[in-house]
Amino acid sequence: MTSWREIASEEAQNDLDRLADATIAAARNFLDRNGEFIPFPMAIKSDGELALIGLQQPEVPEIPLSQDVIDGIVELFRDRRDSIRALAIGIDVHIEGEDMDAIEVRLEHREGVSLSVLIPYLRDPLDENYQYEEPRAQAGDPAIWV
Repeated sequence: MTSWREIASEEAQNDLDRLADATIAAARNFLDRNGEFIPFPMAIKSDGELALIGLQQPEVPEIPLSQDVIDGIVELFRDRRDSIRALAIGIDVHIEGEDMDAIEVRLEHREGVSLSVLIPYLRDPLDENYQYEEPRAQAGDPAIWV
């Protein structure tokens, strides 16, 4: 099986690595503070600058459906894809069949690389700290550059 790193340029690899690291760190921070989070975006702008768009969770009276938020993010960035070269969406998901929650990071680059990274986690019932498993990467479905 061909790895995405074998087909992606060095720029795309660096962009996606930076986005994944920043998105995972933000998601862990949200979990530590709130125990959950609403899906959020982060992007690499056309000039290579990391845009930390999703560092603040919105104050909402009612938690929206995750898919509605994801659809809104995709629509917004599809319209603005010429101003970015990569996008990440951080999502708090439940893994059916494993009865675990996970941080999912959907990554997409304008070169055509699309990935999904899952970081399963459990909350320790004794000290309330989160324990994270190793990330699992797999091919993703493109949503912005389709």
